[in-house]
Amino acid sequence: MKPRFLLALAAALLGGGWCAQAAQLACDPAQSRIEVIVKATVDSFTGRLAKFEPSITLAPDGRVTAASVRFHFSDVETGKEKRDKAMHEWQQTDRFPDGEFLLESLTPQADAAWLARGRLTFHGHTQLLEFPVTVVTQGDVCAIDGEAVVDTRTFDLPVIRMMGLLKVDPLVHVRFHLQGRKKEAA
Repeated sequence: MKPRFLLALAAALLGGGWCAQAAQLACDPAQSRIEVIVKATVDSFTGRLAKFEPSITLAPDGRVTAASVRFHFSDVETGKEKRDKAMHEWQQTDRFPDGEFLLESLTPQADAAWLARGRLTFHGHTQLLEFPVTVVTQGDVCAIDGEAVVDTRTFDLPVIRMMGLLKVDPLVHVRFHLQGRKKEAA
């Protein structure tokens, strides 16, 4: 009877999550957002990604162990149709429709922050980005916040100038909030 007891105990411990597994974060589109803040001499604006595809894996202790975000540049909306059209011409969205950020590492920093390091592929180029993020987990809900500065010139995009005086800053701020619930990986 002893072997049966040990087998039952092992099954209970393994089935009960004693050996916890990684979990996927099922992002809630209503709670998550990615914004692109653009400064200009006149008419600064914030664009929003209407749709994006995050894939985030969490360790049992809530640490992010893998992450990527895919998007279609055509899903960036600024609220002005004419500006959106000009932005897509500038970015050549017909030739370079997709973008992706792939996380390579997260390094702990002071005050419960992390330094994210990863590669952004955009406009046919891939560049390394480093930026601070915070990860807050409460129960099965996780929220990830951060802001990265992207220099559009490193993606071979021209600086936008108009009438010799007006200019769009090539340093664009990408701010994000990704929130969702953990679901056990299958």
